[in-house]
Amino acid sequence: MVEDKRCFYVKKNSEILSKKVIRILIILIVLICVVLFGGYLKIENTKTEYENRVTSYLVDEKGYENKDIKSVDGIYGVKLPPYYVVVVFEDEPYVKYIYFAHDDVKQFEYILTNEAIEMNFNKSKLKNYDPLSEIDKYIIE
Repeated sequence: MVEDKRCFYVKKNSEILSKKVIRILIILIVLICVVLFGGYLKIENTKTEYENRVTSYLVDEKGYENKDIKSVDGIYGVKLPPYYVVVVFEDEPYVKYIYFAHDDVKQFEYILTNEAIEMNFNKSKLKNYDPLSEIDKYIIE
């Protein structure tokens, strides 16, 4: 009978240990999920903030109307700086303008789509190009 008690004691301790390990794993998984979700929310919040800054800049300072702007998309990338905004205007759907909104809002560069290249589009034909930002390059998408 002594052996039976030992076996029961060992079995009971291993069950307790297993329950503790499972609880710790569940807590770790929940914490990891909370941290990842928090990071995701921060990224989305920052992208939205940058979109709003650029939209306000274009409407309030540059005199555009909301109907002139086709899209404003905040982007999170892996390169530095990690946040930027891509703006497409209604009158130039084949050009994407890149804006930074970290301290001041500045137009940084533009991207010509294949359609723009086929139309022999160049820098001199850009309607929404801000020469004060001194954009000196374009990227073919």
